[in-house]
Amino acid sequence: MKQFHAALFAALSRNLETLAGFPDASNLVSKDQRLAGANSSAPFLDDCTDLGFTASAWTIKKIVDAYSKETCQVGEMRALAIELRDRLIDEMRGTVFFSLTTAEAKLYMELGPAGEKIIEHFKETSRDVEEMNKCFALCRYTASMFHALHVAEWGAIELGNYIGVVDPKKGWGSTQKKLEELIRAGHSKLPTHLSGQFEFLEQMDREIHTMLLAWRHKVDHAANHLAIVPHTEFTPEIARHIIDSVKVFMARLEEGLK
Repeated sequence: MKQFHAALFAALSRNLETLAGFPDASNLVSKDQRLAGANSSAPFLDDCTDLGFTASAWTIKKIVDAYSKETCQVGEMRALAIELRDRLIDEMRGTVFFSLTTAEAKLYMELGPAGEKIIEHFKETSRDVEEMNKCFALCRYTASMFHALHVAEWGAIELGNYIGVVDPKKGWGSTQKKLEELIRAGHSKLPTHLSGQFEFLEQMDREIHTMLLAWRHKVDHAANHLAIVPHTEFTPEIARHIIDSVKVFMARLEEGLK
């Protein structure tokens, strides 16, 4: 997906209007006008190239080159302005643009403090944290949940390793089962390697149940893994609730495993 700088293209339109408004086509463009024109046109070369507007990019290059010549005439620039206008119109007709709100764009382009912290301590989650954010920003809430559950699963596996899960099929189910066993056994029965960690284990148990409550009827957490129930639709509010629950779970897991 390419980023479309709408404000820059609005500025380009203004530049084209300025060129078209120059008086007397036979006049030479002044040095100051040539310098200003080159500086204002050059930035659009990379934007058009990135968007695949190759014809427009070539015309912009011709405009910049023309401005560099002392023999640059107003009529020449008018003709190039008309050429660029027509090429932009034709190339934009073949492209569909979608807009994001400021908050959506930030979510799409940035991991955010919570996301960065998760990846810092659980590097395997990198792709899923990034896709979780991007899918949510693009209103693909079910896809966002798919990646959020993968993040939670990575956390469950890490917690399972910590508390001594021996099930060869590591995942959500085996970790949850082992954690509940430890909680039921009580503080005095904790294995040596978990000495002093009963409060942390209780906290993780609460966080897991908070997540289960957030995704009830929407996520199947049987068979040792997490999966979205078929034909389930997520509203933005529910998706955000689940994502926030997963982030809290991962943050508290990281704190306890220090």
